[in-house]
Amino acid sequence: MQAQISPRRLAILLGTLVALGPLAIDTYLPALLAMSEHFAVPIHDVEISVSVYVLGVALGQWLGGPLSDHFGRKPVAYVGLLLFIAGSLIIPFSNDIHMLYLLRFLQAMGGGASVVIAAASVRDHFTGQQAAGVLTSIGLVMLIAPLVAPAVGVALLNLAGWQSIFFMLAGYGMMLMLLVRFPLPTVPRRQDNETLWHRLFNAYGRVLRNRPAMGFILANALAFSALFVFITDAAFLYMDYFGISPDRFPLYFGANVVTMLGLNRLNVVLLRRYASADIMRAGLILQALAGVALLGLTLTDNLVLWAVVPLIMVTAGMVALVIPNGIASFLSLFDRDSGAATGLNGTLQFLLAGLIGTVLGTWHDGTPVPMTLLMAGSSMAALGAFLWLRKGVKG
Repeated sequence: MQAQISPRRLAILLGTLVALGPLAIDTYLPALLAMSEHFAVPIHDVEISVSVYVLGVALGQWLGGPLSDHFGRKPVAYVGLLLFIAGSLIIPFSNDIHMLYLLRFLQAMGGGASVVIAAASVRDHFTGQQAAGVLTSIGLVMLIAPLVAPAVGVALLNLAGWQSIFFMLAGYGMMLMLLVRFPLPTVPRRQDNETLWHRLFNAYGRVLRNRPAMGFILANALAFSALFVFITDAAFLYMDYFGISPDRFPLYFGANVVTMLGLNRLNVVLLRRYASADIMRAGLILQALAGVALLGLTLTDNLVLWAVVPLIMVTAGMVALVIPNGIASFLSLFDRDSGAATGLNGTLQFLLAGLIGTVLGTWHDGTPVPMTLLMAGSSMAALGAFLWLRKGVKG
């Protein structure tokens, strides 16, 4: 499908949209203590709002994907952004922790429904290697945003209190409304004889029955889960187990982000010579090998810092090769149901990562064994899903 918009311009527009996710989570993390004092609850109770947001995003993507196929990308984005803006504006005036949970869930549903149109919009304009290139550029924004967001949150917290963070998010949502309304190209909605009720269920049925697509989608979700396990337990591993000082912790954690940024740029070069599915396969193999090596060192009591850091950099960094190529690959299999396919991909990513992260929290025994076992298991399962569900598929 030939588009009238350049790949770079579309990547910038959609990258600005998907940045809503990391901004909505990472900007308010520095304010959790201040919020716990405001709501007069332990900080752990406020931290629950992070998990609530993740669940809301999963539901928002689940609904937003097929709805965007039925009504069009822009109308769904408008409604989602309005919900996000409303939640952001009301949160600063809430005084009950349960009200915070409800508003964060509604805010997340709106954000998830808005962001889910990004990958589907790429499919509306580009396919194949060109789509993978655009998705890789969007992924670059997803990597940069978490680096910038906490600093923005700290600045706002010190300047005008935690409430100003949510006012800023509301303002960002309003800016996105203008972006969706004007620069983002409009794609005519395809004629569809299905009712909305049938669209919500039948579209997902068609995606779930597409075996190669499910190979890409499950591999994406499980590879992301391996990264999420590390993020969840990174503070324990480096600061508690290895005794790294809080001042040095960002250097060790940031090494993974630098790796992902480097692999994101490498992917652009690789796409000039190799198919997206082949690059994804290589990334999954390397992630699984690193995860198994990390587990082996743990079980043999040979876990040393100089070996852990590069192995985690590989395990976490490969997500930059896996996910954009996975999305481009499964979207090439859909025309009519690209929104539903994107919605299912995002939903499974958040749900599986959240579930595996919960297992880590309940299973934690004060050693790195649960973390490395779940990282290795997730990365091996990702490779297994990719190879098994795509068995017999050419390319």
